[in-house]
Amino acid sequence: MSRSKLRSVLLGLGTAAAMLGTTQATAVTTGTPASAEVSPATSYSCTVPPGYTYTAATLVSFCGGTGLSPYYTIELPSTGLWACLVPPGFTYTQTTRVTWCDPHGSMTNQYRLLKL
Repeated sequence: MSRSKLRSVLLGLGTAAAMLGTTQATAVTTGTPASAEVSPATSYSCTVPPGYTYTAATLVSFCGGTGLSPYYTIELPSTGLWACLVPPGFTYTQTTRVTWCDPHGSMTNQYRLLKL
């Protein structure tokens, strides 16, 4: 499955979960570096809560306010995770340029996390 197709499927799961009033969804980890790798602990949120990081972002109309707002694929950080945000207590060992970390689709960094 291509990265863009996997991302579309995962974001669709998040949208469906939000419409049902839940925020938990799961998918299979592909093992592809710097892709939308997803663990069973993946959730979707209109914000990135303290203690979490995010692995993808898109724009949606159901996160409040007027117009489009960011919607994040969030996970608890762990060593080896490719993340869009380096949370406190972590550093990174690699970076890559991707479009799925920016809700507008601009190129930005993704980081391979390492716990301090």
